[in-house]
Amino acid sequence: MARGGQPVATRYQSELAWLADLPRLSLRAASVLAARAAGCFAALPGMEKDSSVHPVFGSLIGQTPESVIIAAACHALTPTGQAQTTLTDHDAASIEALWPVVVPTECLLASGGDERLLLDTQTGLNRYGCAPWPRPGVVSFGSCTASSLSAPAFAAAEAARRQLVAETLRTAPSVALAQASDDIATALLNYYNVADLAEAVLAASGTDAALVVTGLLAAEHTGDTLTSVLMSPSETGSGVPDAVQGRHFAASAAAGCKVGKGQPIEGLPLGPHLITISLRQPCGAPRAPADIAAECTAAIHAGVAHGRVVLHAIDGSKTGLTAPDRETCQRLAETYAGKLDIVVDACQARVEPALVRWYLSQGFPVLVTGSKFFAAPGFCGAVLFPRARLQRIAKHGRLPAGLAPYARLEGGFGSRRCPGLILRWRAALHEMSAFGMLDDGEVGLRLRRIGSSVVKLLETDKRLALMDAPRRETSGWSGNRSVFTFAVRSRGEWLNATGLRALYAALSTDVSAWLPFDQQRQAARLCQVGQPVELGSAGKAGLRIAISAAQVADGSDQRDGLIVVMDKLRLLLDAYTGTEWPKATPARPNA
Repeated sequence: MARGGQPVATRYQSELAWLADLPRLSLRAASVLAARAAGCFAALPGMEKDSSVHPVFGSLIGQTPESVIIAAACHALTPTGQAQTTLTDHDAASIEALWPVVVPTECLLASGGDERLLLDTQTGLNRYGCAPWPRPGVVSFGSCTASSLSAPAFAAAEAARRQLVAETLRTAPSVALAQASDDIATALLNYYNVADLAEAVLAASGTDAALVVTGLLAAEHTGDTLTSVLMSPSETGSGVPDAVQGRHFAASAAAGCKVGKGQPIEGLPLGPHLITISLRQPCGAPRAPADIAAECTAAIHAGVAHGRVVLHAIDGSKTGLTAPDRETCQRLAETYAGKLDIVVDACQARVEPALVRWYLSQGFPVLVTGSKFFAAPGFCGAVLFPRARLQRIAKHGRLPAGLAPYARLEGGFGSRRCPGLILRWRAALHEMSAFGMLDDGEVGLRLRRIGSSVVKLLETDKRLALMDAPRRETSGWSGNRSVFTFAVRSRGEWLNATGLRALYAALSTDVSAWLPFDQQRQAARLCQVGQPVELGSAGKAGLRIAISAAQVADGSDQRDGLIVVMDKLRLLLDAYTGTEWPKATPARPNA
């Protein structure tokens, strides 16, 4: 049986029903396109065999096939007893235009990214253990890493797909994609209340956004050497150091082409070196803000001797840290005016619009995503770039040629126009809209209520140690903690990242086959938390419990779900042999 118990034949009928209602699309063309969608659905990684799959569906999965294959498909799909019809030139043109977008939402949501977005052939899950469809059976507190989207967010993505198909029929593929991208950019600017200050450039991920902003700064200051000052890579992302140095950070780009991971990108200047600033002490405790500020100042002072410096500040790291503070950023911008650019990594999006507006008012580009706090599928990022600066770059600069796989070059600067990216952002905007209905005071109250439940539950087991992550003083809700990082002790030793990765995998999969009968129900629960993150330099690491915008909007204290996570965590710690965790049985995609 297919995912969610839905046979492929049922998917074909549901696709045909709405396609047949579209103006300008004949029933002949609709049947071929519906068969393509059903074939792509049947071919999803991890999908179980389904006897309802029509033999012709598989021939329609890839790129637009030759006309003879499409004609044969139309013939095969004609019901018995009906007169055979021939596809017209108009039918052929419609099929060709719609081919890239008449694909199941599940498939599009997993497209337009690098290898991190690929689905495992056995589990149907990506590298983060998430699916491009709702997984209501999963207890999810991993929004600081990635999430499987909610049912309402999936419905918003599906609606966006259908609208994109209708607009493509009405206008043209490039026009429909451009309008959909522009609408998302406008919605982002409106959410953050910065439409008068900035432009939004969509990017496949937060790391892509870091690369795109590096390209924009290189175009703004042609010929200058750029030195990057980066907060702890373990607190940002493993690919960010390469991205801010103008290097390919993965083996493939969002456009789908292969690239040389770690290799220089054509047209981007390489800095003399990357300067990194630790946010935590070797023991894992946060460093004092004054010490971070002093080190940033020293790094910038050294860097300007070689050319321009880019300080990558962070507002909400993987463990919830912000550094350097706003006062330091403002002072540094004034002291090194003309030599220093400040970029704010707010990719966790755990920040209220007022703060984003303040950063942009200072001339600082801001990186955001919809896939962390807002729990949309992975790979929807954006750069909010000060409008006046971007207009000057567009007028006088030129985006480095090597960025073509990451950002479009035609007509100035902008994001690649990708159906998958559009659908992922539409899912995020649904969650952002619901969250945006709450005022700051109510959001703060709900975060404190959920956070209190997290802290109390962590304190019930001495094998777990909550790590400190002081938040800034602010009148908005982001002064409240929404990511809780905790170290784990087993058999008297703190687990390092390797040990935690095995524990993380066991939490998120069914391990019931490896435990006694009376523990199997608990062991079968799928619990998603934030991936392990290194803390300091002494080998200590932590898992994370993260609160998402949807959980805040829900209004409950999330205690029931948190108890499930803690119960399974304790079960696994009790079952640990000292050499291995209970083996995980891969979760099927209908979990």
